[in-house]
Amino acid sequence: MALKWDDFDFVNKTVSINKSLQYLSGKGVYVKEPKTRASIRTIMLSDEVFEVLGEYRAWQEKQKERIGDLWKDKGFVFCNWCGDHLHPDTVTSWFTDFTKKQNLENITIHSLRHTNLTLLIAAGVPLRTVANRGGHAQTSTTSNIYAHALQSVDEIAAGKLAKILSV
Repeated sequence: MALKWDDFDFVNKTVSINKSLQYLSGKGVYVKEPKTRASIRTIMLSDEVFEVLGEYRAWQEKQKERIGDLWKDKGFVFCNWCGDHLHPDTVTSWFTDFTKKQNLENITIHSLRHTNLTLLIAAGVPLRTVANRGGHAQTSTTSNIYAHALQSVDEIAAGKLAKILSV
């Protein structure tokens, strides 16, 4: 929610995650540092993601021109109609509505994070890389949270070892 366009490197295909958006009653919505030092990280994204980002940025530029002086140029990627940050609950609400319409139960935005990291583990991505992408300082945190995925990868490894040894 706190991503700004200058957090993206379109040449090297990376995004720098270095802040978050927080809401506190009495203080309102504000940008703050992430929970931990390990949460501050730079990760690579695919060409496809950058293609969609480029299209979205072009659309946002048209919005900016259309709105003119009302646009608050704060650089947010995800913003309201005039360029200001969204309330953190806005996307959660949109996602909840979407999942209900699609008859998808018990899926939260945070579930997408778990799915992402679980799929990376299942694909054999090294645990250190998965931990870094997830913002975990220790691989032990990742392995504790994703033990189920590691067990299935271990089963695959056992099968591959059996094939190697039977040759």
